[in-house]
Amino acid sequence: MTSLGRTAFSKAHGVRSEAEYKRRRRDAGQLTYHAHLGLSDWAATETALEEIVAGLAEHDQTLDRFGLCLSRSMGVPAAERDGAAKETGPRLEPEDWAKVAAAPVQPHLGDFMIGTPAGLENTEHALAAGITTIGNLGQHFAFEPPGGYDDRALTSITVQAIGAMAALREEGALVHAYLDDGPAMQFEHYGGYLGWAALELYVVEELLGARLAHCYGGLVPDPSHRAIVGLALDHLRDGHSLGSMIYGNTVEYGRDRQQNLAVLTTSVMIDVATQLRRPTGHAINPVPLSEAERIPDAAEILEVHLMARAIEHEVRRGPALLDWAWVERRAAEAAAYARAFRDGVLATLSDDGVNIDDAAALLLALRRTTPAELERRVQPPAPPELLKLETWKHGVVATVAQRARTTLPRLDGLRVVLAALEVHDVVRDALARELPQAGAQVIVLPSSVSPAQVAQAAADEDAHAVIVATYNGGALTLGRELKAALPPDVAVIFGGVLNEDDGGPLPVDARPGLEAIGIRCVDDIEELGANLKALGL
Repeated sequence: MTSLGRTAFSKAHGVRSEAEYKRRRRDAGQLTYHAHLGLSDWAATETALEEIVAGLAEHDQTLDRFGLCLSRSMGVPAAERDGAAKETGPRLEPEDWAKVAAAPVQPHLGDFMIGTPAGLENTEHALAAGITTIGNLGQHFAFEPPGGYDDRALTSITVQAIGAMAALREEGALVHAYLDDGPAMQFEHYGGYLGWAALELYVVEELLGARLAHCYGGLVPDPSHRAIVGLALDHLRDGHSLGSMIYGNTVEYGRDRQQNLAVLTTSVMIDVATQLRRPTGHAINPVPLSEAERIPDAAEILEVHLMARAIEHEVRRGPALLDWAWVERRAAEAAAYARAFRDGVLATLSDDGVNIDDAAALLLALRRTTPAELERRVQPPAPPELLKLETWKHGVVATVAQRARTTLPRLDGLRVVLAALEVHDVVRDALARELPQAGAQVIVLPSSVSPAQVAQAAADEDAHAVIVATYNGGALTLGRELKAALPPDVAVIFGGVLNEDDGGPLPVDARPGLEAIGIRCVDDIEELGANLKALGL
């Protein structure tokens, strides 16, 4: 069994783990705050973290925890990392773990750890360093490792990683699960979303004996939905929650920073109010105003953290302004539905021959199914108000699909390869629905494919165009690899966050370089349609 180390933060505060620290803060009526950062490497990230801590100290404020945004290549075993694409974010070397543990703020590792092929080795490194909140269980279900991976082997590694966490449960180990990253957000309404949370609780806590810490928020823009989810998650734990963090609302951010400021203010206000109403230990995560454009720098993270502390002060002055009775009713209804949905799913899978008492068998079955399939087969009675609580992703895929339906030109005879070579698939899913309706033949590839596999698919299907949502921090590298592998007559269209990690602390705009090698860069459905139509088929 891995021995639990102790971070510099835990030593400074006289605690054994982050869980102990959070309980202490919660019991004192204090909130905790989370910053998310991950620059090109650990050295640059460490410098940024020190700047944030120093800036907060000038205002007599502190930072409790930080989420380290690792490169996606960290999800593959260390022996295979050199061959994996390097996205923005540190790729930790063996000597870096001790450096992360020495940071003045408690580290949180919520990406490319549990749920990936490197899940066990990464978890053991983190625990040995004293990092006790480790995820992300949602990635086991929803993400594809670069290059692909046998799902039975992946599930076995996930079970072993959670087992390592279970062995240290009493010492404060928490399995982090970001619901918005997994299948939960694909359900029609928040009853199903919370039902998925209940299924995760069953697997992690009842079958494997670890402690689960849910996270939510990045894809929950509606203020009332944020509060309902926060309270309902605590209902599922019978009031004994200890969450990781509430991610700030990212989906309503754009390039207008004044609009982003309004979004920030609303989400922090609601999240603070929810924590004051029901102290679950979730840390508040104010999202930098530049989030939709590029990786934020230290000054931008510091800016929103100072804003969040001011917002907390104002929320504490007006606790009676929110209609908590209405929120409590909706949360109780959602939690009751979630339990019924969980029980229905387990019964249905059992009828299918799945051993629901075996964590590996159940995790594999859940990975191989879809929210739509579960909703079709399991339909507990739902109050009318609950049915109105539509999840963001379900709604936005329909909205984007409708927009594509009304703006795409006729594309009869066009053969397209469609790939989202990253972890987000909203636009891909919408285009996969609507491009065929416009007459195109569409080949949809999983996010695990390599540039060479994209090129091979284009050759096999005699495609006219390849549409790609790109890696964060690797757009130009990907573009060059694709152009080198594809015939010159195949059009390449890129969308997404088009930047490149050039070795500096922040990625740079990749559009000029992409356009220079003949790749078309688009920002919306209309531009995509115009570029496809211009192929002249």
